[in-house]
Amino acid sequence: MNTPQSRILSFLTRNDGCTIPKISESLGISIGTATKYISSLVEQGYLEDLGKTESVSGRRPHLYGLHAGAGHFLGFDVNDRYINVALMDFRGGILDRRLLEHFALDEPGSFDRLGKILKRAQEKAADSGYLIKNCCISLPGRIDNRTEDSYTFFHSPGLTLATRLREEAGLPLCLYNDTRAMTYGEFLKGAGEGTRNMLMINVNWGLGMGIVIDSRVYGGKSGYAGEFGHVYGFDNQIICRCGKRGCNETEISGQALLRNVVRRIREGESSILSPRVSSSDEPLSLHEVIDAVAHEDVLCIDAIEQIGRRLGEKVAGLINVFNPEIVVVGGELALTGDYLLDPMRMTINKHSIHLVSQDTRICRSALGMDAGAVGACLVARNRYLGERFEC
Repeated sequence: MNTPQSRILSFLTRNDGCTIPKISESLGISIGTATKYISSLVEQGYLEDLGKTESVSGRRPHLYGLHAGAGHFLGFDVNDRYINVALMDFRGGILDRRLLEHFALDEPGSFDRLGKILKRAQEKAADSGYLIKNCCISLPGRIDNRTEDSYTFFHSPGLTLATRLREEAGLPLCLYNDTRAMTYGEFLKGAGEGTRNMLMINVNWGLGMGIVIDSRVYGGKSGYAGEFGHVYGFDNQIICRCGKRGCNETEISGQALLRNVVRRIREGESSILSPRVSSSDEPLSLHEVIDAVAHEDVLCIDAIEQIGRRLGEKVAGLINVFNPEIVVVGGELALTGDYLLDPMRMTINKHSIHLVSQDTRICRSALGMDAGAVGACLVARNRYLGERFEC
């Protein structure tokens, strides 16, 4: 869809509260044409008159913006171990967030369970009076943007995953990579707001990267760009989830952190988690390690600082290549805050070209664990409007 109306709506998703002359100039259409289409969109309930501008002299023009109640969007951030759900209005306001724990992507029956979760969320939204226009499911791994199919989870020859989920849940939806959804959420509504060039590092159970170039998410030819976790980085002979050895993810990720903490405890180092590791049949969780860092456990702090130094070595190279305005670090490991970021920053300063890195800000995600769900809502709205937000 690339009609004048959709172009106006897309423009106002990024420039809420604009005058008709500003919209006319930005979209390259006459004021008369802009006035006609804006009036039509107001009548249809997509836009609303926000009042007059604060003009010093002369007639004050009216501001127009998206009408919050024109429709709603659901975003599902489907992780290896949980699902985070967000509900967004047409104007971009987040109305609700909900974390659904105890979900595993690789468990038997997880596809059927996911379909039921999607359907229940839509039914609950409809019962509350929300008009769902579109949904977005963000998944880890390789998502083909052209076909909306996953080659990491639930892949089945014949029908694409997006098609199968639409049939299973009975609702309009699209599919998107989880790290790029986080990136888009953080870019528009988080730490990257107001920038044009950004890198997002997602340090979760795995390791991913999102790229924003000139205000657009970079996906590459097929949508696979940003496989930072599967770049060869370590001569450790550890087999990665992708089947290769020595990927960045094998030493810089939640799984690497958990593996190292358990190994060091079993080798005799002391930690508040020592009794847990030695006496329980249940495997230690990443959440427990992050909680131990918050309780100043020396072993866990040392392990997360090691992750930070290794991440800094790799990100220093990315900064030299991309020269971004900002590098945002998100995912579960970012919950450890400066224990991860301080050694990362120091290592970046050591290994990057100062002339390049001096203008790059390193910060933690502002949206935290909601970044993926918020970003998925924004992608759902863009897909509905036919907005081009990728390159």
